[in-house]
Amino acid sequence: RNLDPAILEQHVPLGHEFLRAGGGIPDEVLAVARNHHERIDGTGYPRGVKGPEIDTLSRMAAICDFYDSLVSDTAEGTGMNPASALQQMAVMTGWFDRAILKSFIETMGMHPIGSVVRLCSGRLAMVVDQDPADCSRPRVRCFYSTRSGRFVQPTDIELAHCYGEDEIEAVADPADYGIDDFAKLREHLFAAAAKAA
Repeated sequence: RNLDPAILEQHVPLGHEFLRAGGGIPDEVLAVARNHHERIDGTGYPRGVKGPEIDTLSRMAAICDFYDSLVSDTAEGTGMNPASALQQMAVMTGWFDRAILKSFIETMGMHPIGSVVRLCSGRLAMVVDQDPADCSRPRVRCFYSTRSGRFVQPTDIELAHCYGEDEIEAVADPADYGIDDFAKLREHLFAAAAKAA
């Protein structure tokens, strides 16, 4: 993330050329390699094309690539909360195809897997699975009490099937509660939730 933008931008033409030179790559894939950093309003790179000049697969790839860059952990720190990333992308006018972004958000759910949320019960929880019938009420793994300021025994709640006993109140940032190294905790919560599923 701290690379000189001029150097960083070189991955697009170089990647496209390497794929083309290798042969046997479909034209659609080559187009995505060339266009995945272009923006609908023409402010992207490397060519500054816009609107209808950007093919549909490249528009899709631009959304996926940007979302991944926001939520992925790097050497510089922990990635953004997935729900916060979607909220940020939703207000970035001119960057993405709005219809494709809308479909992407609907597919990911209002609170994508990996999102940290605060529940009405005063607990922090991480979204560990979606409910296919209700994307607003996923399965979560509770891990922290905001009322006591302490970690709690992790428990899973199927929000769509808990009969209103708990629900998501807001997106939460673990750092606001003194949880600094959330990347390790996230891995532990995912592993435990996978065993419990």
